[in-house]
Amino acid sequence: MNEPSPATWIRPLLGRADDMRAEVWLRCTTHTAASEGIIVSGTLVGPECSTAATLPTTVQLVDQGAVEGQPALARGVCTEPGFWTPELPNLYRAEVTLRRGDAIIAAGRRMIGLRRLGVKGRSLWLDGRRYVPRGVPGPVERAGLEALVPLSAAAVVTVSDTIHLASESSAARLDATLTLADRIGVAVVIRVVPAENAALDPGLLRERLEGFAAHPSAFLVILPPGPADVAVAVGRRRGTMLLGLEVDGLEPPPPVRGIDVLVVGLPEDGVPHETWQRAPALPLVAAIRGIDPPPADVARGACDRLQARLAAWARPELRDQPWDWAGYLVT
Repeated sequence: MNEPSPATWIRPLLGRADDMRAEVWLRCTTHTAASEGIIVSGTLVGPECSTAATLPTTVQLVDQGAVEGQPALARGVCTEPGFWTPELPNLYRAEVTLRRGDAIIAAGRRMIGLRRLGVKGRSLWLDGRRYVPRGVPGPVERAGLEALVPLSAAAVVTVSDTIHLASESSAARLDATLTLADRIGVAVVIRVVPAENAALDPGLLRERLEGFAAHPSAFLVILPPGPADVAVAVGRRRGTMLLGLEVDGLEPPPPVRGIDVLVVGLPEDGVPHETWQRAPALPLVAAIRGIDPPPADVARGACDRLQARLAAWARPELRDQPWDWAGYLVT
């Protein structure tokens, strides 16, 4: 019920949105026919929420015309929308039909979330307020994800580009994990690790990012250490999903471009190189590295200790700056 039919590809985009009105765009296509001449129709029903009672409404989706080489596009406007947050994981059921003339080419459905996500200065913002994720090594099974809800913890899922990204079956399992996280309200950080002695494939990653971005739970994808040009090649997704670059916190900050967040790797009980006292003007997420994955509650406590250690590490004259580390992870 939560997935589109195998023939249909549905990707949501949130347009202009405020507390009273949200513009929703759906890109839809089929793997068995060209997009030219296809007309999209359907509905958007919701919100549905696993943690609160809701009063669902139905929004009609209107075809927006065809652009050569691009997926068919539909648009709907939700009034008094229910946005997705971990505390209120509101979801909408998108049901679409693709027609060419009088013939139905494909039909599908997908649960989508409307998520207002972005960066302000050196902070992450979610649904109009500052959001400071505390991430722990993410289990993929249902019980493990559900255990993170009372901890208010994000799940850090590490994937290999040659196993999880290249393999369709592994990608499908990760998609199922994200679908569950969407429903129960667990934010997910996806950390990409390249194969040994192999360069990351930007084309493959770009394709998978499209799938990740369809899930409101997937808010940050971390690219591996290396040239930031990889981030430029795969493209940023402002307002949909953040792109981070993993860097060595024991070295000075590197020059970066095309990145929303720097993920600063630190050894257990370590502190950053002194030059990070005046870091680049973008959000910094601290990540403990090089430790065996502890139980979720232990890792969640490690995030709090990391936060306290970095607060004490800051020079006294910098402690009154209007920023702090944007998040804390155990990977």
